[in-house]
Amino acid sequence: MAASVFNGSLPGNSLTTHATGDRPWERPPQLNSVEESLGFYMTQLSDQDTLDDLLVAIQSGVPIKPLVEALYTSSVMKGVHSLDVGLLIAPALMEYFAAVADSYDIEYKFSNRDPKKEMLQKERARVTMLLDAAINRAEEQDMVDEGTELLRDMAEYTRSDMSRAEAANVAPEENMEETKPEADVPMDKPVEVEQNPDMDQAPEPQQEEELPPEQPMQGGGLMARG
Repeated sequence: MAASVFNGSLPGNSLTTHATGDRPWERPPQLNSVEESLGFYMTQLSDQDTLDDLLVAIQSGVPIKPLVEALYTSSVMKGVHSLDVGLLIAPALMEYFAAVADSYDIEYKFSNRDPKKEMLQKERARVTMLLDAAINRAEEQDMVDEGTELLRDMAEYTRSDMSRAEAANVAPEENMEETKPEADVPMDKPVEVEQNPDMDQAPEPQQEEELPPEQPMQGGGLMARG
């Protein structure tokens, strides 16, 4: 069933459903400085059970950055400190988790982002845009030739996520399929043609039948009388 636009919350609903200050984040925070907030987290993380749970999450593949963001955001909603203080202490918490993970020989990652992969994707997108522009220009000027087809192949490669190694492994197989002969017959072997034994001798020319000599016409015409 499609969701109706009338089922959503009305604008300003959060300001009218409760009195001002009823929510924890609407009241003044309990901790006002970065030092106090950082000491609050260090006290919490000194509990071995809490630290073990966080290390299990890191060991299972959860990046450190979103883990820290979830940690200080939950404290903001509880009214422990403000959001700007959470943003300021986030780098220190990330370094703390990384140091503890190193002490336990746990592999970790700060985020799921791959800067090298993102840079490669941007470069491929830029090259694809330039190739498409060149192809469109050739089509507008009615100058489509073999070079234009080569540009199309290049644009198709850059538009896909195929790596160079994958392209090198695929290309030879495609070429082999295109050049594969239809039958497994040696090309240098002459083709033998079966001959009909009745055709070994040349046919004799047909003799024309001799017609009898023409006989003089006999009749009772006027020219026949002497």
